Amino acid sequence: MSLSRYMYYRYNETAESARTFRLKQDIFVSIFIILTLPPLLYFLIFFKRQAPMVFDRNRQIVYHWYKGNVRAQHFKDLRIHEDSQMMRIQTRSLGKRGDMQWANFMVQPRHNPYYNGKDAYEPVLAFICQFMEYGREHVMPQHEQWQSNDKPFAFFDDEKPKDFEQQLNAVLTHLSENDTDIPLDKDNLPLSTGMDMSMSMRLSRAQSRESNKDVDKNE
Repeated sequence: MSLSRYMYYRYNETAESARTFRLKQDIFVSIFIILTLPPLLYFLIFFKRQAPMVFDRNRQIVYHWYKGNVRAQHFKDLRIHEDSQMMRIQTRSLGKRGDMQWANFMVQPRHNPYYNGKDAYEPVLAFICQFMEYGREHVMPQHEQWQSNDKPFAFFDDEKPKDFEQQLNAVLTHLSENDTDIPLDKDNLPLSTGMDMSMSMRLSRAQSRESNKDVDKNE
């Protein structure tokens, strides 16, 4: 059936009320597609793959970048926040006004945007904590380097900023010269809402868990 014949039967061979309803419905769907499709296509084409997070054990810092903005934190002040959707590794960055802001590096071990439980986070946290404390030889004794091939699809990578070193030094200098860490309560836990335990606390918990596993194996 040709398009013109289909349109004739759709709008002329029906009752007046049905014809009006179909016309309004088609106009609404057409407007919706015209308004939503171009932004979605633009987002899919120009969406950039998240830059990797780098753990520098020599300088005891962690850093990454997002759209030209460098984010960093010292090992001792690195903090994690967990919820059912993702694990957020929280770093610091300089805002446009030179003020220090919080920034998140998002991790989804199950690649599921709706649910990532604590059972998925624990191995990742244990790996990170042990690497920070003991180095690559402890967690990957058989590998000289490691990089995952399971990367999310994207046409472009988030390229490293040309002034990366200058931005990184500025963030680290600000962190060293200013008391910008989260205030802790009497139990050494963050006072700010939504903040989780520091990586040093994570390390202690991971070490305790590993010790318990070794004891169970020996028994």
